[in-house]
Amino acid sequence: MARLREFAGRFRPAGVPGAAAPAGVPADLRACRETELEPVFAALAETVKTCSDLREQAAEYARETERRTRERCESILADARSRAAAERADALASTRGRKLAENQALLDEARRTAHDIRERARTRLPHLVEQVLDRIRGLGVRP
Repeated sequence: MARLREFAGRFRPAGVPGAAAPAGVPADLRACRETELEPVFAALAETVKTCSDLREQAAEYARETERRTRERCESILADARSRAAAERADALASTRGRKLAENQALLDEARRTAHDIRERARTRLPHLVEQVLDRIRGLGVRP
């Protein structure tokens, strides 16, 4: 089994032009990285696929939920509009009925007042006619 120092030595950069450095084997970092990471990425492939599937399912669920919500909103609005029209009609009928009752009460009061005035006039008229005739007689003019 390789020791940590030996393992880490593989990643030591190879000598480059310049000052002397300890002897080493040029490392092909790209090949080493790909070789080492290939099993990790292979193991993650299924997880990546699962994540992709889950994202697609979530997007489909969101679209379906949005569609159902839109339909429900339209249904609620249609119901509210029809109920609003019925409520308006009820309010109008109620107001109209109340106003008719008020008008009838005013008309009845006016009829009572007119009747009272006619009765007073009927009882007072002979006396007033007598007063007018007395004044005319007082002028010396014959009727």
